[in-house]
Amino acid sequence: MWSFARISKAVAGLVLLARSVTAATYVGGVDMQAACQEQYANSSEQGILTGSSAYDWVCYNPSTGASGSVDVNEYCQYTYGGSAYADPQGGGAYDWGCYVP
Repeated sequence: MWSFARISKAVAGLVLLARSVTAATYVGGVDMQAACQEQYANSSEQGILTGSSAYDWVCYNPSTGASGSVDVNEYCQYTYGGSAYADPQGGGAYDWGCYVP
């Protein structure tokens, strides 16, 4: 039969194993205006927030009226290097950040 101490040690070991081997490092924020301008190669492109969540951003071209998605990972890679990636930590519209492994 398992004792409480033995179970506690087993659980503690599993918790340590479950932790990420490497922690991500924050390298900078996301400028949605710049992300849209880089992605669509158009200096008049605008980052427009259509709601309140991280995924409510769109790129909008006022000259043509066209809108499209924002590739936030592409922005992070372009701005901070090829291994960078985007993560909307809290899920809010302004919670985006760029990280490297």
